[in-house]
Order: sequence, then C-alpha cells, then structure tokens
Amino acid sequence: MVTTQHQDFLVGWLCERIGYVPTPHMKALGSVDSTNTVLKGVVGFDGYNGASVMMHMAGDHPHWMDRTLLYSAFDYAFNEMGCNQALAMVPSGNTTALDINRRLGFEVVVELPDAHPDGSLFVMRMKRDNCKWLAPRRKH
Repeated sequence: MVTTQHQDFLVGWLCERIGYVPTPHMKALGSVDSTNTVLKGVVGFDGYNGASVMMHMAGDHPHWMDRTLLYSAFDYAFNEMGCNQALAMVPSGNTTALDINRRLGFEVVVELPDAHPDGSLFVMRMKRDNCKWLAPRRKH
C-alpha cells in the first residue's frame, strides 16, 4: 500500500537515510505493509521547477519497492506534477542505487568528478516518454 499521510515523518525518515537536506516543499510517498503499520520505504520529490523534479528513494524492508509504489511514484511525478523528466543524483559509491536506477529506466546524463565525498556524482534522468512505470490511462 502507498500512503501520503504524515508528510513530515515520511520526509524525515527518507532524508535521514540518504543524508539529504530537504527544501520545505519536499513531498513523499511511503510504502507500507498491508496493515498500514510498517513503513517499508519512501520515495521523495524535491526541487520541482515545473518541468522536472528530483526523486529520492530509500527502503528498509525486503521488497519495499513494489509495482504499486513505482506506479504511484512515477504517476505523481509525470501526471500529477506534469514533469517532463525525473532526475536523480547518485554518488559513485552507491552502486546499489546506480543499479536500481538503471533497472528502473534512468540513464546517466553526466558524471561530475569529485562532486561527492565518495568520488563522482552521477546525474541520472528518466524522461516521461521512456518511463515504463506509467500505467496506460483510459481515454474518455
């Protein structure tokens, strides 16, 4: 299940895990268990400018990133927010996040050497047209 309740808690939970300082405008979606009592993971959205948004993700539970969360997250970024692309900045030392983002469909746009304590910082992008996580919408 996906929740948007308790935004301050969701944003704080995510930012603590990824070492991110959010803007006051950050929004988040939480993946919770079927009893709505265990938070499994969070996807956050920050830096929205009308055309793009930065996506941030973290999870503490096996299988936290399920299809329901993915469809909800990309629907929010592309359909609700109206973005053309979703962006992610991933440190070179976080090989797990780089792998996950690539499997989700993000592509590396640029590598910024020495831009992170781990080494490089990769700017990754997913364009709306390339997103496989958007459910087809019914035409009226």
